[in-house]
Amino acid sequence: MDAPPAALPVRIDTAAETPTLAGRRFVGRLEPASTVDIAFQITGQILDILPDEGERVPAGSLLARLDPEDFELALARAESNLTLTRSEFARASELVSRGVTPPAQLDRPQAELTQARISVDESRRALDQTNIHAPFEAMLARRLAEPYANVTPAVPVLRLQDVSRLYASISLPEELAQAVRNMPDDFDAVVYFAALPGLAVPLSLGRFVTEADPVAQTYEVKLLLTESDPRLLPGMTATVEVRPRIPQSAVTVPMGAIDATSSPTPSVWVIGADDRVTRQPVQLGLPLGDRVVVLEGLVAGDRVVAAGWRQLTPGDVVRPASF
Repeated sequence: MDAPPAALPVRIDTAAETPTLAGRRFVGRLEPASTVDIAFQITGQILDILPDEGERVPAGSLLARLDPEDFELALARAESNLTLTRSEFARASELVSRGVTPPAQLDRPQAELTQARISVDESRRALDQTNIHAPFEAMLARRLAEPYANVTPAVPVLRLQDVSRLYASISLPEELAQAVRNMPDDFDAVVYFAALPGLAVPLSLGRFVTEADPVAQTYEVKLLLTESDPRLLPGMTATVEVRPRIPQSAVTVPMGAIDATSSPTPSVWVIGADDRVTRQPVQLGLPLGDRVVVLEGLVAGDRVVAAGWRQLTPGDVVRPASF
């Protein structure tokens, strides 16, 4: 007769019905959809910068311009040269058509005409580049240069913020960040502003930075404001309240009972009446102190392995341990 399997020592706890919190608050700040430094693509002297700092501008509006005189002269010179090469090409073509010169004599005038057309296109493009237009509806965050300053290509002169969408950026602990990312429909989020008492704006999940802060081990989450308000500005301090869509009480287990090695779905090792364990997938909610809400997968009273589950395989027999 085979000996019964040796019971493995584990810490045992019980899934319990626990009062839940109304929500958790995190301090963050408002961020625009994007921030772009705009530069001229040619060298020149700034003639004017039209909008003031903090001014909103529509897409396509003129923001800044260089002194265009040198570029206008270059375009006029290129157009004049184009007119001359066209005349020379027309005369050469006439001589070839009359049989006075062989067709090969058209090669040079044809090449010169092509080069003259390219020079006109380049000069016209350079003249167009003396103006900077808003690539999107934006707010001028900062002037990085002033009128009459000489600039070179790719040196930023304006900083634009895309304020068509605003995000409340906060840092969440890893267990809450995972829940918010994987189950966004299970949470409500609202943002408040100390500078605007009484204003509360609903949020939706916008962007999730998957690289954790190496020191705090938190994840940056950017929540999209679903309503606009002209008083809101990028950089404002924001307080975000994350509220679980769960009843006033919920089943909870110790944090240590969560087996995250079964990613992407976490699980808990449940102890049956015969002291054998099974791995049970669970849906998690918000953490409550040193415990975490289990939305699905467990009921109150289930015995779970709170520590020591890394040594287990399904079907193992366990016994209480005091470590």
